[in-house]
Amino acid sequence: MPVISNLRRSPKRLLASALLGGLIAACFLVADLAGLFSALDNRLSELRFASQARAPTGDIVLVDIDARSIGEIGVWPWPRRLYGDLLSAAAKSGAAKVAFDIDFSSASNEADDAAFATALAGAGVETYLAAFAQPETAGATTLRMAMPIELLLRVSWPASVDVPLDADGQIRRFPHASDRAGETLASLPSVLAGRDGKGLFGIDYGISASDIPRVSFVDLLGGRIAPGVLSGKSLIVGASAVELHDLFSVPVFGTVSGSTVLALATETLLQNRDLAAHSFPAPIIALVALVALVLTARLRMGAAVGLLALAMLSLEATAWWLQLHGAIVLETARLQGGGLGIIVWTLLRELTLGRLRLWIARIQMTNTESMLERVVDASFDGIVILDDRGVVARANAEAAALLGLAMREFRRLDDLPEALQVSVRSLLRSGLQGGAPVDRTLRQIVLPVGADDRVLEYSIAPFEMKALGAHEASGAGSTLHLCLTLRDVTDRERSQARLRHLALHDSLTGLGNRRALEAAIAALSEVPGEAGGVALLVFDLDRFKAVNDTLGHGTGDEVLIETAARARQAFGPDAFLSRIGGDEFAVLLRCGGAEAACEAARRFLASVAEPFQIKGHRICVASSIGIGWWPPGTLNATDMLRQADTALYRAKSRSAATVVVFESGMDVDRLARLALEADIEQALDRGEFEVVYQPQVLLETAEIIGAEALVRWRHPVRGYVSPVQFIPVAEEMGFIHRLGAFVLEAACLEAAGWPAEVKLAVNVSALQFEAGDVVSAVRYALSRSGLAPGRLELEITESAFAAETSRLREALDALTALGIDFALDDYGTGYASIGYLHRFPISKIKIDRSFITDAPTHPQTVAVLRSILTLGDGLGIRVIAEGIETSEQADVLAALGCREGQGYLYSKPISGLAFRSIVNGLVNPPSPLLRIVA
Repeated sequence: MPVISNLRRSPKRLLASALLGGLIAACFLVADLAGLFSALDNRLSELRFASQARAPTGDIVLVDIDARSIGEIGVWPWPRRLYGDLLSAAAKSGAAKVAFDIDFSSASNEADDAAFATALAGAGVETYLAAFAQPETAGATTLRMAMPIELLLRVSWPASVDVPLDADGQIRRFPHASDRAGETLASLPSVLAGRDGKGLFGIDYGISASDIPRVSFVDLLGGRIAPGVLSGKSLIVGASAVELHDLFSVPVFGTVSGSTVLALATETLLQNRDLAAHSFPAPIIALVALVALVLTARLRMGAAVGLLALAMLSLEATAWWLQLHGAIVLETARLQGGGLGIIVWTLLRELTLGRLRLWIARIQMTNTESMLERVVDASFDGIVILDDRGVVARANAEAAALLGLAMREFRRLDDLPEALQVSVRSLLRSGLQGGAPVDRTLRQIVLPVGADDRVLEYSIAPFEMKALGAHEASGAGSTLHLCLTLRDVTDRERSQARLRHLALHDSLTGLGNRRALEAAIAALSEVPGEAGGVALLVFDLDRFKAVNDTLGHGTGDEVLIETAARARQAFGPDAFLSRIGGDEFAVLLRCGGAEAACEAARRFLASVAEPFQIKGHRICVASSIGIGWWPPGTLNATDMLRQADTALYRAKSRSAATVVVFESGMDVDRLARLALEADIEQALDRGEFEVVYQPQVLLETAEIIGAEALVRWRHPVRGYVSPVQFIPVAEEMGFIHRLGAFVLEAACLEAAGWPAEVKLAVNVSALQFEAGDVVSAVRYALSRSGLAPGRLELEITESAFAAETSRLREALDALTALGIDFALDDYGTGYASIGYLHRFPISKIKIDRSFITDAPTHPQTVAVLRSILTLGDGLGIRVIAEGIETSEQADVLAALGCREGQGYLYSKPISGLAFRSIVNGLVNPPSPLLRIVA
């Protein structure tokens, strides 16, 4: 009795033990009142069930009203005649009993109820219908038994399906019978199992719910069940479809259908497994606790804890055996909780505060050491710890692998690469002199590994460690250590090198890009060439877009690669070549003057003029080159590119394969072009554009049959600006869409005031079809003006048809559907004109003025005109001639059979007011030749 005597000699310790015991007892009572032990008992019971599955008898079969059955029948609630049909099918299958877990407490319709009752009466099978308790009225606390309707009750037996829920919402017990307001009714599991009883019985959830036989309602109804499967069985018909919400929470299986609960309860009774719960009375628990306290007080701590643990395991093993083999649920949670409390009391009683602190400190130290060892060993970085003597105190395998050393060779500082030794020794010297600097700078070394180099990034961090017997106040006994961290950054450095290369180079040709060109210019500006001067050559490829469109982008890429190769050869190794756009290149040369640059440019033009042999195609392209030359000290990337681009623009306006050197006067042209663009953008908003109309006549009678709308620009400073000057600029700017829509709307508004037989012709640019929305513009103009679509004729040049895109075809189809006519403008000046006439909805050909001028004096021109007119007659297409300025021209055309024309002979373009006055007979025509249609 050493412990008891010790307690007697130490009243303080005795008091502490008593207080500790009281605290543990209080915790026990709180846990009991909070229901923790009940929850633990439920969990232990569930674990015992789950430890050994029990097979069902097979006498109970579930007939599921599942999602497939609901889907096949297609309506819910089902007509009750279907349950009668099911009952008949069950009888034919040899079923002994059929129970319906379905609410039949209210009538449906007479026919279906009667059909079900007839089936119940004639099936010859014991049939049970569900009865359940429900409140008498909404919100009432008194319950009444809801029975099947009288018609069904006369030919069947009712059975209770009421089930109580535990506090946690789960079902663990089932009543043998229900008693409501003096009415006693046997439960469905009791009648199916043929077992009487009182009160509640525990359901055995060790019986495998998944092994209970199941059939689908529609399969039984449709006769799809194999013969003999249901013979002599008891069927429970109930809802299992999730959408019917007949679901309950149970131990082991989680959420199951109500019919599954009934089946498990029935199986429990059939197997005589109706569980009875037994708990230990409070006096017994108190007595056991007292005995345990006395025993543990007489034993050493280890023996006492072991004995208590063995007793608790034995108790639980007994409870497991009783539940699985004796159908007895032994509630052990309170005893287990008491045993655990005594173990805690025993441990805490034996541990003094000092011992507890030491024990905790040792555990923490062990955990810290284990954690640090794990971190070092599992680190992706190499880690080396060295002391102040250069001895390797610790190194991980990753460090050895990075440095190409075996672990047994990894002992001293001298084993490290020379570059690392220098850094470590320097830091050690500083630390030993009292500095101990913290240097977290990342450095790199390159180690040769085979044919490649390995790039390692490293840092060195000093720290101090206390020696045994060191005094914290004085710092005596501390030693300096270094932590060397290594990381392989070879892949990262290679990736960054690749990114730097991609940032400054064109991925297709390998030449520099615009950024690299600007950097090269900046470098040359800092170190001017000895020869004195730098030339920048800019060129692109003519007809490159056609190559891309016809042969594909892959072939176009090959052309660009070959162009870069020829440029390298032509300009030599000292030139800096770059690709600064799709097919635009730049060359930076150090040369004495512009003539040297021109000579190099001509060499390249001769090279690029040679045909390209690519993928079996013989491709011919050409180029023009713009050159800017600057003396030393005046280099600026922005100005150089601008001037070279300006020279290239001038070169491309001339013949192909032209070299142009920038001159100061070219800036004037460029600025004038910019000013014109700025004025065009503002002109529409300022109302400077106006629409004039040139009459179109019948050549035979000079009667006015229509007019062509033409746009004019009256600038407040420039005066009248020629369309030849501003239309191309508007197209390049993308302004032609707004301008075209304006002309279309204004002309339609004006034409709405003309006589109905006078038509309107409006020019539409090819760009309006390619990138604009000409269909919407036409619809808006017609809607706004009220002009009949048949009076509008759109004049389109042959360039609009060159691509023959789906966008063009869709636009033409939409406009044709509106009733718009089309005229082919400037006929004879483009390519493949005849092909357009039968592929597109052309209703008029407009002969270009170039054929009209020479008609009276050139027989060849007359022959061309005759062929055009013959073609028009053959295709049923009207022909009109424009640019008629003399009566001789009109006579020749009339003699050839041309019926319509326009030109200065009849009238120059006039204002809308003037034309409207003429066609409405308000004023005389400007030419005596003109006649107004009567």
